[in-house]
Amino acid sequence: MSQTGVILLAAGASTRFGSDKRLAVINGKTCQQPMMLATLEQIGHSGLPVFVVLRPGDEYWENALNEREVEWGTCPEAALGMGHSLAFGVHATQHWQHWLIALADMPYIQASTYRAIATALEEHPIVRPVFKYPASGASEVGHPVGFQQRFACELMECDGDAGARGLLQRHQALVHLLPVQDAGIRIDVDQPSGLQ
Repeated sequence: MSQTGVILLAAGASTRFGSDKRLAVINGKTCQQPMMLATLEQIGHSGLPVFVVLRPGDEYWENALNEREVEWGTCPEAALGMGHSLAFGVHATQHWQHWLIALADMPYIQASTYRAIATALEEHPIVRPVFKYPASGASEVGHPVGFQQRFACELMECDGDAGARGLLQRHQALVHLLPVQDAGIRIDVDQPSGLQ
């Protein structure tokens, strides 16, 4: 398998949450822990390398990640939007062949989902997980989204708050929807009520 890694975007300002939501305690797989560490735990169980994008002034998280030997970098333009953080992360990991773009506030995604997307990237240029609700039969796409290396330049040109949305729209015909039995791909914690 080509080297595939996870870029964890963790440089947001948590405006809607009201405090640093990365520190919000949730019930992780093994214990109660800060949300970002729960997310990292799941990625760790996937066996994939990870690179965390932080914002300037994140000394607490720099130290916490150093203690856990997790690779990270600080995006100087993080305040300008998620697209800048995404571009920074891809630029810092150009030695990878494929990328999974993940979000720090989505701690409920299963390790098996990360692995399944990484495997699907061996055959498909862009991979997006999709969850089908058993009761209604409705389907929803979610995160993380996987990209092959051919999109490196376009990913490094992302800016603003849209992330890779424009890239996905331009290459819609290349997006492979991967069915997963993981409702966590749709659950992001934007407000304290989302911790329940």
